[in-house]
This record gives sequence, structure tokens and C-alpha cells, in this order.
Amino acid sequence: MVRVLAIVLILAALVTPAAANEITWKISIWGPPRTGTKPLEWFAKEVAAKTNGQMKFEITYNKGKSTDSADLLKSNSADGASFCAQYFGDKMPLSTVIDLPMFAPDNVTALGKVELALADHPALQHELRAWNVKMLLPMPLPQYQLMGTRRVAKVDDLMGAKIRIAAEMGKILEEYGASSTVVQPNEAVTLMKSGGLDLIALPYPYSYATFNIHEASKYVTDKISLGAPLCYIGVNQKSWDALPPKVQEVMLSLRPAVIAQFEGLYAQEDAGHIAAFKAKGLEFVPFSVADRARLVAKAIKYWHAWVEEREKQGLKARELFEFTQAKIREFRK
Repeated sequence: MVRVLAIVLILAALVTPAAANEITWKISIWGPPRTGTKPLEWFAKEVAAKTNGQMKFEITYNKGKSTDSADLLKSNSADGASFCAQYFGDKMPLSTVIDLPMFAPDNVTALGKVELALADHPALQHELRAWNVKMLLPMPLPQYQLMGTRRVAKVDDLMGAKIRIAAEMGKILEEYGASSTVVQPNEAVTLMKSGGLDLIALPYPYSYATFNIHEASKYVTDKISLGAPLCYIGVNQKSWDALPPKVQEVMLSLRPAVIAQFEGLYAQEDAGHIAAFKAKGLEFVPFSVADRARLVAKAIKYWHAWVEEREKQGLKARELFEFTQAKIREFRK
């Protein structure tokens, strides 16, 4: 009996530390599961496998609003959340650098690499740390196009248009008479149905299909390519700092493999989404090549204004912008 008890105690001693070391992070994602969240799910499985189950993720979708993420992490109510910089321009002004019009690279793999480099830049890390946020996984997005109830083939067609678009990106369209606002995609659909919006700018085509925007639309301008905003999985800095170094190493080592998945995933689904738009009867409107060149030329003014405004706030905007620009050139090759 004594011998059996001794064996039980030895086994308990072996098992208990492992159980005590298990870590489960709660990740809150606004909106439904979508193409852009599949790499996160892959990442979660790989981390669990490579840490022998020590590190796990509990991912919850349709959790709160896109504007809730910063407060969730600052209050320690979650270990991670989905972020898009456009919703936090006032709180995290440097993070909107990618949101500048016509600035982000067209290729999502190149964009993901740029965003990964940004995640490790000291100026951006300092800004996010004030909100208890660490950018862990970029979620690179395809270029923003336009869909809605107004036909846009040239810049003159923007006069009087009410557009849902990222704030920095919207400034260039406002010069041609449009008005812009930042609201969640599902709210934008409701607004468009009631006449409060004419156009919605989102990553094309998957976001339009995800939020059924084509169901309330008549036109799509799919070659205006206004840019792509910064979206990412931000994690609780305190939760991150508390992780064992080996777990951190595993998570950081998997980031390039996560980035590599986006282009293929989007490509797999694009044809089906576009077919659905055509089946709905949407008119695909060609945008004037000459007018797009005008937009690109004008965009540079907004890049400089972004830098100057933030430099006046005492932020390292020029350093970050030039770093980002250099990375875009590097990864476009």
C-alpha cells in the first residue's frame, strides 16, 4: 500500500507542474470568421503543437465593436484583440501610417512584411505600449475599392458622395467633393440602405462578400485601388511579458509563415466572390486611368501633411514614415 501511494505521489509530482504551466489566452475578434482570420486560427494550432499544449488560444468572434479593442487590452479584459488603425487614429496616431492614400503596396505578402517590420519599430512599440498593446500578427488586406449605389468612373463622380472609408484615405477623396466617415462595415450597410451613405470602401473583394455589401449595391469600381489600412492582432503587453521566453520565441518564429498565407487564401476565394457580385447584377465600372494618376500625384501632399502634423505633436513620424517607405521599396522587389 505504501509503495502504491509513493508511485501515485511521484506521478502527481510529474503531472502537476505541467498543468500549472498551461496558459490559455482569450482573443476577441470583432466581426465574423473571414478569410483574413484563417491565418490566426492556423497560428493558434501551431503554437499549441510546438509548445506541447502549454500555450493555447480561445478565439471568440463577433465580440464587441471594432472600436472596443484598445480598451479591452488596457483594462486587461482580454489577452488579444483584432485592431484596425483607422479606428484608433486619435489614440495611436503613428499606427495610421499604412492608411495613407495610395501608400500601401498592392501585393498582400509585401504589405504583410512591411507591417511585420513596423510591429518591431521602437516608435510604434512605444505608442502601442501606452495602451498595453503589442502588435503580434499583421493581418494584411487587399486594396480598398468602392462599392455602393453611386457610379464612380472618374474623380468628378465623387462630388457630393458620402463614403465610408479610413480617415487618412478619405482626405484625398474629400478634395473632390466627397464626405467621408469611419464606421463598422455592418453599420455602413445599414446606413447605405437608408441613404446615409453612397459608397463603401473596403478590401476587395472579400470584405464586401463577408458583410453582404453587394446585396445593397448597384456598382463596383474595382480598379481605383485607394490603398490598404493597417489591421492586426494586438495582444496584451502584460500578458506577453508574463510568457515564458521559449513560448515567446515560438510565437515570434511563426509570424513569417502566417504572413505567407494571406495571398493564397485571398486568391482562392476571389473568383467566387466576384461571381456572386455579377450574379447580383452589379455593374463593374472602369475607373479612369488618368484620374487615378491624378489621385496618386495628389496623395504625396497628404503623406507630407501626416508627417508634419505628428511631428508637431512630438512624435517620431518622419522616422517611422521613412522607415515604412524604405520597407515598401524593399519588399516590392
